[in-house]
Amino acid sequence: MSDDKQLEFTFELDAISDHYIVSESNALIEARTNLTLYEERLIYILASRIHPEDTSFKTHFFKVKDIADKLDLTEKNFYKRVRDIIDGLQDKKVVIEEKSMNSTLSAHWLASARYYHGKGLIELEFSEMLRPYLLQLQQNFTKFKLWNVLYLKSFYSSKLYKLLKQYLPLQKRRFTIEQLRERLELEDGKYVKYSHLKNRILLSSQSELEAKTDIKFTFEEIKNGTKVVGIIFHIFPNQRGGPEALNDDEYIDQEDVIELLARFEINKKTTKDLLKKYGESHIRENIKYVYDKKRNLEVSNMAGYIIRAIEDNYADTKRVYDPEDDSDKSTSLTHLNNRISKFIVFYDQCIKEGVKSEKEGTRLMLQDIVEEIRKTSEKRLLDNKRPLEIEDFYHSHAKEAFKYYVAQYTSQLPSA
Repeated sequence: MSDDKQLEFTFELDAISDHYIVSESNALIEARTNLTLYEERLIYILASRIHPEDTSFKTHFFKVKDIADKLDLTEKNFYKRVRDIIDGLQDKKVVIEEKSMNSTLSAHWLASARYYHGKGLIELEFSEMLRPYLLQLQQNFTKFKLWNVLYLKSFYSSKLYKLLKQYLPLQKRRFTIEQLRERLELEDGKYVKYSHLKNRILLSSQSELEAKTDIKFTFEEIKNGTKVVGIIFHIFPNQRGGPEALNDDEYIDQEDVIELLARFEINKKTTKDLLKKYGESHIRENIKYVYDKKRNLEVSNMAGYIIRAIEDNYADTKRVYDPEDDSDKSTSLTHLNNRISKFIVFYDQCIKEGVKSEKEGTRLMLQDIVEEIRKTSEKRLLDNKRPLEIEDFYHSHAKEAFKYYVAQYTSQLPSA
């Protein structure tokens, strides 16, 4: 058998789904990518195929028609258009400032690309130099579902989405005008006047992100006299953003269960245990429940929530919870957040005055917040109040403590 004939039968085509997750280092988000909008979309389609357990880049195979559809190409000869985009992409380099090594990396995006003429297929692989920025990420990285960047009509909207998404836990990000221009990769001489930058990028991106992504923002101008010299972005979760045609149920029904759960960093052993105990249908129905209720939940929080939903069978729950009672200090969300705020202020002051080191003060603060969450959760359960959710907390420290609480304590509580 010829080599060409062998190649024909040795690969599987990669699917493209709006629901696939991209994990990208913050250094790569901040980098100068030198990409066009279509090139960037193609890079994120490829990045969404990286499996959380991958330790090296794999070669991926796509139908050209699938790529053209996702890139929203309308040309009749879409095959040539896709090839032109890939040819341009192969000449592009990303420039990453590697602060930890006091170095600057200039690397091609792709290691290789192959076209299968007459078959309508392409083969792509990332450059090995990008491994630290896309594979096995443990810290200083950001996750988002592919649909958040795939349907934006402006490169600047896409870039701004990622610059703000990584700061969502802090709810705020500040730039000087010069820093913002650099991060948005604005060419010299383009949108020099702030009024042009505001109207053609900031306001346009604000509208587009709220309509099409899982975050939204407001911004305030920092002025020196009458001149705007900086911008403070205020960043919020956006429950209503997303493509109109996003079909969660179809995706959940069609995706392999092990692959489906792996996308939310639920490892194969846990998945196999869940399959053995609950069955595939039970798992799919509870994942649908989670998607329906929490479609825009932060990806990093989704794994624990899905496991809880499967174990407690959220999809079939018939329990009706009592309404909130803000006068009950032991169960009220307002009172809980107020108590947490006092812990944060107290320990911040201890750190500021040198009574506690920053590391020790933060550890004790989170410990006290977790304990407060635990006590409130148990009291709410006894009083037939709904379980706490991450959206109930105002402060980033509280959200961090709640994630720890979910991971450490919820399996010990009686089910609803």
